[in-house]
Amino acid sequence: MALVSRTFTICAAAVSLVVLAAVPSSATTWTVTPTPGGDLSRLNAVSATAANNAWAVGTAYDFGLGAERTLIERWNGTSWSRVTSPNGSQLYNQLYGVDGVSATSAWAVGSIETAHGTNGGGDGPKKAAAWRWNGTAWSIVDLPKPANTPKVTGVDMLSATDAWAVGWYYESLTPTARGVPYTAHWNGSSWTEVDAPAPGGYLNSVTSVSGTSPTDVWAVGNWRDRGSGQVYHPFALHWNGSAWAQVTVPDPVGGAGGSLLSVKAISPADVWATGYRDYRTPAAFHYDGTSWTETPLPALGGTGNTFLYSVTATAPDQVWAVGYTSAGATTPAPLVMRWNGTAWRLETPPATEAGGLLSAVTAVPGAVLAVGSQTVFSSSTGSWTDRTLGLRGSGS
Repeated sequence: MALVSRTFTICAAAVSLVVLAAVPSSATTWTVTPTPGGDLSRLNAVSATAANNAWAVGTAYDFGLGAERTLIERWNGTSWSRVTSPNGSQLYNQLYGVDGVSATSAWAVGSIETAHGTNGGGDGPKKAAAWRWNGTAWSIVDLPKPANTPKVTGVDMLSATDAWAVGWYYESLTPTARGVPYTAHWNGSSWTEVDAPAPGGYLNSVTSVSGTSPTDVWAVGNWRDRGSGQVYHPFALHWNGSAWAQVTVPDPVGGAGGSLLSVKAISPADVWATGYRDYRTPAAFHYDGTSWTETPLPALGGTGNTFLYSVTATAPDQVWAVGYTSAGATTPAPLVMRWNGTAWRLETPPATEAGGLLSAVTAVPGAVLAVGSQTVFSSSTGSWTDRTLGLRGSGS
């Protein structure tokens, strides 16, 4: 799967979940498993090719350089370990999406800061890039680079010779800035940028991509017209083998707009997308082969923000969505929901030390993995910090 990328501004938590794919949706028991990553580290995306082979990517802060660096971890079926990952500059290097098709073929996508920004902290000019795993080592491969502030956040591999990377960039900066979708295709030897529709007059972005075949690929995000009163609308693109076309997604119930952050295609007639509506309520949409419709989610109560950042599935009745909720709490908490073929149900991940979130989830027969970051107290610095965290779950 491909995952939406984000820069998190809240306390974050990470969870890795491993459960039997055929387990009933009634219960999952969670235990902690270590994930590498020091102070100011997080995991943004995860992808599994088998129950004993998965990748998680994100960033880890280098205090000597004063910049975020690439963080790549590998799951062997029992534990996570950090794998050496290259950086394209001495500045901020950030990974947002990852996907693989075998133990010897995977891609990650992200950005490389090319010059210092005015305020520092990674706000300088960046270029889009892809990181390739060949079974032995990761290496950086340039993506076709639009000129104006590209942000590539999702990647999906259909095979070693057929992959998509998605994101968005500014079509122009003058006289007025307009964001448009970015999609690039890998044919086994090179990446090529592919044009996509852009209905919004102000911003059009896609953050996640998932397909079932070379002629059935979905990318989702949001679009918005210019103007202070305009809201974001869910946005879905479909690739039919020759071109991208927009497919209408209804605005979420409530009329306050919404955005899609992740998509998972199970079959041409079974696709899920998750995100949020009214900027603080989770939302889920289903495509049945003909149209997109919103599906009800469990009520969480409270007035805090709650987002679903990622969705994955192994079967029509085994679908997982993860994110965070601050409903009724002073700090955000990891959120897990599961679709059992009839309805979405809440699952119960362990409590975190000081709040957190789940940023991504993936599933294969035999394994479900989700990752993110959490806030913990660092005894070495005597202060609170974000770090990666893993949990292992088993069902009953």
